[in-house]
Amino acid sequence: MKKLCLNENWQLHEAPLKWGKEYKSQIDRQTDGWYDCSLPADVRMPLIEAGVIKDPVLSDYCRESEWIEDRSWWFRKTFDGSAVCMEDDIVELVLEGLDTRSDIFINGQFIGCHRNVHYPFVYDVKDLLVPGENEIMVRVTSGLEEVAEEDLAELDHAVCLESNNGGEFRGDGRRSFVRRPQYTVGWDWGPKVITIGITGNVCLRSYKTIAIREVHLHTEKLGETARVHAMVNIEDLCFISSKSCDVTVQMVREGAVCAEAKLEKQLLTSGYNYLDLELEVKNPCLWWPNGYGEQPLYEVRVCAACGGETEEYPAFSFGIRTIQLDTSVIAGEDRNFILVVNGKPIYCKGGNWVPNDFIYARVPDEKYHVLTDEAAEANFNMIRVWGGGLYERDLFYELCDQKGLLLWHDFMFACSTYPDHQQWFRDEMRQELDYQTKRLRNHCCMGLYCGTNEVHWIFNSIDNPRWGIEFSYEHQYGLRIANLMAKEIIRNNCPQIPYWNSSPYGGDLPNDDTVGDVHRWHNALMSKKMEERIEAKDYDTIESKFVSEYGFIGPCCRKSTEEYMDGASMDREGNIWHMHSNVFEKGTVNAAIEKNYLDHPETLSLDEYILYGGMVHGLMYGYSLEAIRFKEHCGGGLFWMYNDAWGEVGWTIIDYYLRRKIPFYAVKRALAHQKFTMRAADGQLVLQGANDYPEDLEVSGKIGYVSFDGKVKELRDIVLKVPAGERIYLLKEKLPERDYAAGTVMLYTDSDAVDNIWLRTDDMRQLNFGPNPVRTVEVRQEGEDKLVTVTADGFAHGVYAKGDYDCSDCYFDLLPGEVKTFRIKGIGGKEPVIKQVK
Repeated sequence: MKKLCLNENWQLHEAPLKWGKEYKSQIDRQTDGWYDCSLPADVRMPLIEAGVIKDPVLSDYCRESEWIEDRSWWFRKTFDGSAVCMEDDIVELVLEGLDTRSDIFINGQFIGCHRNVHYPFVYDVKDLLVPGENEIMVRVTSGLEEVAEEDLAELDHAVCLESNNGGEFRGDGRRSFVRRPQYTVGWDWGPKVITIGITGNVCLRSYKTIAIREVHLHTEKLGETARVHAMVNIEDLCFISSKSCDVTVQMVREGAVCAEAKLEKQLLTSGYNYLDLELEVKNPCLWWPNGYGEQPLYEVRVCAACGGETEEYPAFSFGIRTIQLDTSVIAGEDRNFILVVNGKPIYCKGGNWVPNDFIYARVPDEKYHVLTDEAAEANFNMIRVWGGGLYERDLFYELCDQKGLLLWHDFMFACSTYPDHQQWFRDEMRQELDYQTKRLRNHCCMGLYCGTNEVHWIFNSIDNPRWGIEFSYEHQYGLRIANLMAKEIIRNNCPQIPYWNSSPYGGDLPNDDTVGDVHRWHNALMSKKMEERIEAKDYDTIESKFVSEYGFIGPCCRKSTEEYMDGASMDREGNIWHMHSNVFEKGTVNAAIEKNYLDHPETLSLDEYILYGGMVHGLMYGYSLEAIRFKEHCGGGLFWMYNDAWGEVGWTIIDYYLRRKIPFYAVKRALAHQKFTMRAADGQLVLQGANDYPEDLEVSGKIGYVSFDGKVKELRDIVLKVPAGERIYLLKEKLPERDYAAGTVMLYTDSDAVDNIWLRTDDMRQLNFGPNPVRTVEVRQEGEDKLVTVTADGFAHGVYAKGDYDCSDCYFDLLPGEVKTFRIKGIGGKEPVIKQVK
């Protein structure tokens, strides 16, 4: 394959929406009003650069550019045909991402219409190219303009709109008929920014004699020798003749060929030829999720020789691993929901992923590197790719492979019914799902495909009768795709990857605790009762088998807040502040601050609000993730959400500007690969140990009641042992009768690698910590970092390094007499200022 990249030196022109493809000659005559751009490009990118509009993720500027969706946008590029090998049999134009309704022209010739951002447009243009100057032109619109009120009536207008939830100007019911990133019409966590553009790469690729169209590897058997099956699909480009072909597949690690399989003089017939090969890898290096082991990757090389031509498939990485979904019976109607990797049950822990910008075409590679690095740093082993966003670019999946981040991957359906009773929609979805399952199936990070986000749950007439939806076999409102088509396609393309119909799904009704996964919202942050929204202990009542969504809300740091407010007033009652606050933030943060820290939180300064708001955000995430992991039969806990597409008071622990929010550290501690957790229930103290690592954990320490002032210490020696890769209960005994406002049960470990812990029995402000100032024992320079050792005589709450620094730990509690060393990254020669939350 030869490839010519066409990403550079494009131009963009705006025109009336009514100017359809028949107006191309009108566009050709336009000499003014062209903007220069390179791809990928959303139309807003050159408009921002030219000063026509302001960045819609800042202040309230998103409202100022809503007119963009009511125009048509024309991209054009010229290129020299001499760079194309016209001796090849086919020359394909590939546009990887078109958002969304597109008409494509080559040298004035209309070659096709494309209506789906989730798979590429591909067309053989060899016969349309000329030796000199060639032109590509693409007309793009939002696609929403083609959806009529009559179309929505077919779905009974059953589409979630944030305008019904206080999210003014957010939502558009027409999205159900348009295969675009659903979130761009506005969501609870972001504005309406209708994207339009060529949002993927563009290239010409050419082949002669044969084309290797797809390669699929999967691990069939593990042992001292791993058996890996390879399928190679080679297209014979001659319509009438058969050929003879030699095929080689190699697996290479650290420069050495570890396994090789060959087919010699294989007969190829015209069109597709599906060839199967077996590779034997001796002493295989297995791929494991983060914490459970290493992530070794093999390079896969595929070569085919035919008729004097040699074709090489782009090399890719492959991890040797097996994966299954265990849904076996526990007891009665209760079933497991556990991912099993290489025969080992895995507790899945992490967060939900959304696109990284409301103008997703401009997301730099750096964001993917930082966000996957930070996820691994926070001890994630799973990310859920949410169904209202995107199938991400290849780099994201490669990084997840490298860092051991399993993916729960939704197909792109969210919070809406869909017109899968119409043949055109089913055809679109078949092409989309076929393409994406083939594209992603070789990635060892792929843990589970999921049909939809909340479609089964929201629109069934028992859970939500207000929609008036009654499913029938001929009119399934989107469930035909998830229940039938997706399963068929996965069976054909990648049956080794587990599939689940929806999230949530399982049991008599979706969101049932007995089977499958749940979204824990109605008795948490979306409850109408404020006392349920801000009560951390509510998460101790969870009996679900897998929690794939739930969340709490908190602010970004001051620097990020100032960036997204862009000079607007910091008035927390102002319109712009509310625009950058999640629509579910209806006094929750202030109520949680008042519950845990102090009265009249509305009078706090911005810095105080960020501090206390971040602390309650961290409390809710840290406590809940511990509580979910504490449950014996729960297979995973994923909070909503990890990253953000703009700056706001919202769910995330990493903000839009890639800065850690205060709860990042609480999540990191809660998801530690080796961790102890205490809970009190029915007068009993229960201690759990979790050890993800492939080696057994044995820790000695002391446990018992300790007063917060450190003057009472009723400690006894204890030895704790947790087998490799296990969660077990280590201790269950009567809770001592003591004053739990003045102290609590604490566990001190003798290992610096495993945190000391304390039993939280009440709201923070009901616990009498007293003035226990933290003291700095030592500060040691290591390059641009500092290692800081701190201690306190009594319990010191929320110890942190002041400033916008990333730390190995921060906003942590010090037990009486505890000595802790943590790293402040990038502080250089500055003196650290150590503070604590009063």
